[in-house]
Amino acid sequence: MVTNVRTFLREFTTFKARARKGETVRVQDKEGVFLFTADAPRKSLLGVARGKITIRGDLTGPTLKNDAWKPSV
Repeated sequence: MVTNVRTFLREFTTFKARARKGETVRVQDKEGVFLFTADAPRKSLLGVARGKITIRGDLTGPTLKNDAWKPSV
């Protein structure tokens, strides 16, 4: 769907609903065309953290010895 900036701002909820359904809304401006699409959020924590967390070593057992762990209350 193609629209201009004024109509896009006035009917934002309509265009947001269309983007959620998978449509791409093209907003024409003097300088060019902008695309408005919806991005589905990731479902799992692993998906969100992928590429940001590095796990080194084996995490199936204790990572610290009993005397090295000092919880603070």
